[in-house]
Amino acid sequence: MAKFNPKAAQQYVQTLQKVLVSTEEIATNVEPFFSKLATAMDAQDLTQLSQAEFSEIKAEFEDTVSAYQNNAQTLQHAQAPVRLLGTHKSLVKNYQNYADATQMMSDALHIADQSVDNEAFKKSEKDQEDYMGKIQTNIQKIMMASR
Repeated sequence: MAKFNPKAAQQYVQTLQKVLVSTEEIATNVEPFFSKLATAMDAQDLTQLSQAEFSEIKAEFEDTVSAYQNNAQTLQHAQAPVRLLGTHKSLVKNYQNYADATQMMSDALHIADQSVDNEAFKKSEKDQEDYMGKIQTNIQKIMMASR
């Protein structure tokens, strides 16, 4: 059986922390754009957004997806300690699904006719919430096992 390597475990936890901080920063950056779009959607009046504003929201969503995909790759390549491999694989899968759900939200915005596929948008919101809950559970398990 492989010996426990505290230095490797510490590096793994640091990688997780970087991804989590990055995820929080990304969410904070996109939130004002999401709120502006949600306000217009709730009023059922996307025309209150200029073409430039709508395009900027779409671009910000695309940047968010790219950043989440980069984080998913970081997790994919992280070297988890053997005793955490199962939970790590679950974390990687859940984070990738979270990034994919964010992609679905971005894809729901159509610049050409300044419209939103409401069904896809709402499904994306629910999926993101579900996967973030699973990610949080994975992280808690990893942190408890790393003590």
